[in-house]
Amino acid sequence: MTPFDIALTLIIAAGAGSGLVFIEVLIQWSLRKARPSPPPRPQAAIPPAAEPAEALPAQYVAPPLAVREPVRIGLGLRKTRENFLARIRAALTGSAKIDDIYEGLEEALIAADVGVEASMKIASAVRAKLGNDNRPDAIRDALKAEIATILMSAERRPADSGDAPLVIMLVGVNGVGKTTTVAKLAARLKTERGSVIVAAADTFRAAAIEQLEVWCDRAGADIIKQSQGSDPAAVAFDAVKAAIARKTRTVLIDTAGRLQTKVNLMEELKKIARVVARELPGAPHETWLVLDANTGQNALSQAAIFGDAVPLTGVVLAKLDSTAKGGVVVAVADRLKIPVRFVGLGEAIEDLREFDAREFVDALFASDGAGEQSASGSYAA
Repeated sequence: MTPFDIALTLIIAAGAGSGLVFIEVLIQWSLRKARPSPPPRPQAAIPPAAEPAEALPAQYVAPPLAVREPVRIGLGLRKTRENFLARIRAALTGSAKIDDIYEGLEEALIAADVGVEASMKIASAVRAKLGNDNRPDAIRDALKAEIATILMSAERRPADSGDAPLVIMLVGVNGVGKTTTVAKLAARLKTERGSVIVAAADTFRAAAIEQLEVWCDRAGADIIKQSQGSDPAAVAFDAVKAAIARKTRTVLIDTAGRLQTKVNLMEELKKIARVVARELPGAPHETWLVLDANTGQNALSQAAIFGDAVPLTGVVLAKLDSTAKGGVVVAVADRLKIPVRFVGLGEAIEDLREFDAREFVDALFASDGAGEQSASGSYAA
């Protein structure tokens, strides 16, 4: 066999082998195509990214109730002070004659409702102290000191009931602000002493009990009541008995407003005092007369007759902010010799101020600007 033939044979054999390889590859591809493809491998579901949670609103907290500071005594005495100081200035600068000066002083005091008797007494005391000294500042200072002496001479410490409830009875004519004064006292005494019971012993006036209930609710005080027309002494008795059982610190007895000329109603006050004393010896420990500062000198006649029915241990002077007759404070101290316990300087429950003689005198003689700023003093009503 020639070399050519051998080469041709190898070429043919290589071609045949390549064809067989091709055919084998084609067959495998066909078989793979016919075989069903395996199901896709399940993939774990990827949760969607969580949206950021909205911030929960903070729990709403109501703002605290605005608490107004009690009215300053200087503001409450504005009308009295303006009238009084104008007359004092006129008396001190109008004439250099001693007689004219002291006559003017008496007129200024009387116009402020200090009263004729007390006004003459004060002017005489100032003149006796200064003699012929007519310097305005000296006279003014001596006048201020004399009024302070009268007010402080009537002061005395409040009653001490020890471990027993302190029983305070409030009396007065109709319309002086007695019921609202009771409520203001209840709020104050609850803060100072603890629990308070109010006896709704004004069973005569229509809606008096309902009015007192509203005030007691505002003041946070308990109330003992009966139906309208009930025996006031029985209401007071129940209140004191309840206070003893509950160990309540204070009892306030609101009595019916009555004219001081009505003998039978004044006798009712005596009965209340007797009944209360039987349940708690020594009670009522305090009996305070509530006066309207606008009544001026008529307040003295009220006090004298109420004092004949029950022993008065103090005065609460209501509505002092609405009058130019604030000098009645001096008249009460001079004539009755009983202390002014509180003065009312507004309608709000915190506008009852504890009376302080020095503070009162400072505010009475202060200039207009200083009068409104003066004497932050003790709290009150």
